[in-house]
Amino acid sequence: MKPIKIVDQTSKHLFQYLTRFLPVFAIAALFVVALTTGRVYFLVKYSETFSAAGFADIAASFLRGLRFDLSTTAIVAGPFLLISLFPGIVSASRIRRALFRMLLAWQVALLVYLFIDIQYYAFAQRHLTFEIRNAWTETGVILGIGFERYTLETIGLFLFIAAYSIACIKTIAIVDRMPNSPASRSIAGYAREIAVFVLAVGLSVLFIRGGLQMKPLGVRDAFSGDHVELGVLSLNGIYTTISSLAHDGAGAKSMMTALKRIRPSGGADDREAAVMIVPAGEQTPVAGYPLYRKYGYKPEERRPLNVVVFVMESWSAKYIGALGGSPSATPFFDSLAPQGLLLANCFANAQRSIEGLTSTLGSIPASLGVLGGHGEGLLYQTRFAPIGTILDRHGYETLFIHGARRGSMGFERLVKKFGIRRHISREDFDTARPGIDDGRWGIFDEHAFLRANDEFSRMKKPFFAVVYSLSSHTPYPVPSKEFEHFRHDAPYRDYLNSLRYSDYALSRFFEAARKEKYFDNTVFMLVGDHTEGAATGGSLYDSYRIPGFVYGKGIVAPGRFEESTSQADVVPTILDILHVSEPFTSWGRSVYATGPRSTLLPRGDMMVYVKDREMLLSNIDRALGLYDYAANPGANLLASETGGASGAKPAANALNGELASYLLFSYDLMMQNRIAPPAEGGR
Repeated sequence: MKPIKIVDQTSKHLFQYLTRFLPVFAIAALFVVALTTGRVYFLVKYSETFSAAGFADIAASFLRGLRFDLSTTAIVAGPFLLISLFPGIVSASRIRRALFRMLLAWQVALLVYLFIDIQYYAFAQRHLTFEIRNAWTETGVILGIGFERYTLETIGLFLFIAAYSIACIKTIAIVDRMPNSPASRSIAGYAREIAVFVLAVGLSVLFIRGGLQMKPLGVRDAFSGDHVELGVLSLNGIYTTISSLAHDGAGAKSMMTALKRIRPSGGADDREAAVMIVPAGEQTPVAGYPLYRKYGYKPEERRPLNVVVFVMESWSAKYIGALGGSPSATPFFDSLAPQGLLLANCFANAQRSIEGLTSTLGSIPASLGVLGGHGEGLLYQTRFAPIGTILDRHGYETLFIHGARRGSMGFERLVKKFGIRRHISREDFDTARPGIDDGRWGIFDEHAFLRANDEFSRMKKPFFAVVYSLSSHTPYPVPSKEFEHFRHDAPYRDYLNSLRYSDYALSRFFEAARKEKYFDNTVFMLVGDHTEGAATGGSLYDSYRIPGFVYGKGIVAPGRFEESTSQADVVPTILDILHVSEPFTSWGRSVYATGPRSTLLPRGDMMVYVKDREMLLSNIDRALGLYDYAANPGANLLASETGGASGAKPAANALNGELASYLLFSYDLMMQNRIAPPAEGGR
């Protein structure tokens, strides 16, 4: 009987030791339940998105989601678990309570973040990723908007967090009453603690990587069928954000590895990709820098015109009458459109404002620029020959003007990166004047636009200026009830009223500008920065289609351009109109260039590749959707009932290979810093 007594004693010690981590384990288990509850909330909130999915498909998404929730929880709670199990640590109740409080506070903060992510999906149709790096300075504004627009849901969040906290406290109280042993000082005791600690480390790693499979769990593993939305349902914003932050440094390398699996060959694909981006006839003056391009104009052919680019916040083609939108919220733009060149199928290379600015001024699809997170990463360490620098060398005065704070969303750093010397922001307005500030983001568009006109009238000629609008950003403020044109029962009424007000502000600018001397010698370009996600519905086409417009009295021939264009085409179009012969860098092409047109649009961990009238949705490894936007923009040709019969799958696979060439070529150039040569002073 003596050996049995030894075993019983060992089991007792082991049980008492294991109780040291039970509080953390219990809270971790409750966090998994909370994440699953968040997924149920997501499903109910966006039920229309999943209306075509069957019960079995949704259940499968929840099962896949459990892997992501377990991985998320292991990342979140793992450090606390390992501290509680570290060999030799004293297991005092005060230490356990401190660990519990810290973990509970951390998880509550993450549940608030999860709630924000669920609301964010309405605007971007994807989960949060690296946005926290740019948006944290605007936390107060964002929370204020949340309380204002989602009052009932925010109250529900607080009630849920209260219930969650009570459940955690009750659970910990039960576990805390269990007997536990102090850290052992014997060799056997240390060996036992080390064994359990190693086991805990192993289990944590197992859950974090999502199983024993060869490759660790990744965002791409959520997408197993043709219905992209079901993959989104499996994910949570905490996981996608952590994944994005963790892979920031290695993102380009891992992406290139995946691409090379699809297109393992080298030079031929590079040449094909260069042709996709750079039109025939443009010159590449420096060997090894295929995107460092120039037009064939002679220096004496240059046209010293002024250029003003309007980047319009959340302007969506779906609500612009000149582009077939209904109801139209832009009567002035609709009247102006026939007087210039209207880009009927212009797409945003962006889903957020900072991406829209990168794509428009840098002529870089956001899917490439975000590798550096718009901080001190790849984007800022890569040499470019941007439009601001080029025009500055030609004697242009350069200006960026907007109504938000100077450092809002990283604008100030990005404007400098693209060579614009002067920056006017909210700090440069008299905010004490009544009715000038919207109380959230900054200056109402009318005042910002009229200030821009005043600046232009005093600037040296020629000048290049960018005007970034603000008013049609959530929570969609308008200066007075005078601008509440749409009735209370109109869908997306607040957004439409703010869009109509922004259009009114644009009309006020043109009314004032036409009286100034600079007007007749100026080219105006207008693009949206991104669409308003919630209001554009589930159509891939509508979720990226923005206005594109080029206007210049006696300079630009009026017309309608039906081929696909994007924000990345703004820079080459401007330089083409000006007949600039200096080299520039761009992933776009002028609207006056001939040949096939293609561009890249971001979609979270996926991408959308547009070529002519086709839109390919891909996670790089395989095609997830193929759409002919001219025929039926809402129909996924890869859906099981049509894909095989129509031959869409071979076409999608061919486009996916082309996308791989495009990306491999682009990432190669960026990683090797071969966009602009150093001898040419690329920024």
